[in-house]
Amino acid sequence: MFRSPSGHDDPFVIVKTSGKLFSHTFSGGKMLFLFHLIFMSAATLCLITGVWVAMGFRKNRNWLKIHKTLNLTGALIGLAGFAAVAANIITTGGEHFSGLHQQAGLTALILVCLTVFLGFYSFRAKSKTTVRAFHRWSGRLTLVFVITAAVLGLRMIGIF
Repeated sequence: MFRSPSGHDDPFVIVKTSGKLFSHTFSGGKMLFLFHLIFMSAATLCLITGVWVAMGFRKNRNWLKIHKTLNLTGALIGLAGFAAVAANIITTGGEHFSGLHQQAGLTALILVCLTVFLGFYSFRAKSKTTVRAFHRWSGRLTLVFVITAAVLGLRMIGIF
């Protein structure tokens, strides 16, 4: 058990890195922050894996099904992570999208939704090649923003 700076035992210390201590008692709004962290980590892993499948496993006959499932799951989990942090901001009166992480994260979430939409729309579009090209490029841009937001978020809590 860790003794917090206030002298109380704190069973919810998450990580100690590079001399910085990231600890919360995770009650109320802080529990929502923990959900945000977990959901966004899972969403990032799903999205990166979904792109990896599309790039490297096209010879597998199930690559498209796996790609769609991973990216749709990542998008839904990302929306849940956004809902958790939005609820945290509302309940704690925190700052609203004032930092670089918040702006990159919101941009990433919008791009994730756009990219998933383009992916599903590409099956019904009249100009399939054009829509698929936009889907691929928006996917690449999305991945840059997702990774940027993740790194900035981890820096905010002292992991990087």
